[in-house]
Amino acid sequence: MIIYCSKALQTALKLSKTDFATPEQLATEDNSFYVWHGHIVKVDGRNTIVLMNDKTMYSMLFRNKLPRNKDKFAELVIEALPYTFEVGNINREEIVNYMSNVDNVIFAEKADRQITGNITRMILDMGYRWEYAWREDETIQAYEAYVQNRRLRKIGKDYVVPFEDMLKALCGIHE
Repeated sequence: MIIYCSKALQTALKLSKTDFATPEQLATEDNSFYVWHGHIVKVDGRNTIVLMNDKTMYSMLFRNKLPRNKDKFAELVIEALPYTFEVGNINREEIVNYMSNVDNVIFAEKADRQITGNITRMILDMGYRWEYAWREDETIQAYEAYVQNRRLRKIGKDYVVPFEDMLKALCGIHE
């Protein structure tokens, strides 16, 4: 699993050039279904880490007691994936299938500005809401992610619902 980090997330996790994957490591991970982009922004007055899947735009949100280094963040992501999927009403079989293909977390420098733009657009859309489903005692904000993943998102000229795209990808259904 590859996580492309924005400059802000690199700074927050104190990542250096030696922490990033080599081109050989990146070449082994050719499936965009296991590639995520990460960014850290202020939402509702607090730092929030957003991870967005490259293929489906499915996102995970982290807030409260954020990790300060890459190892703890990698552990948190591995813990958050099945939990966020479970809260999002994805079948256990698909969760186990996805997690069986996730070996370890590799960090890389941001390669695609479009995904960061999509994350920013999602954050701007979140800013127009009065109520959030934040859980102040949890770092993994699966319930707010549940709400966000069921909203329409714009990719270029198309509109998608990330939850539906993730289900199709997990079940192997391609249009």
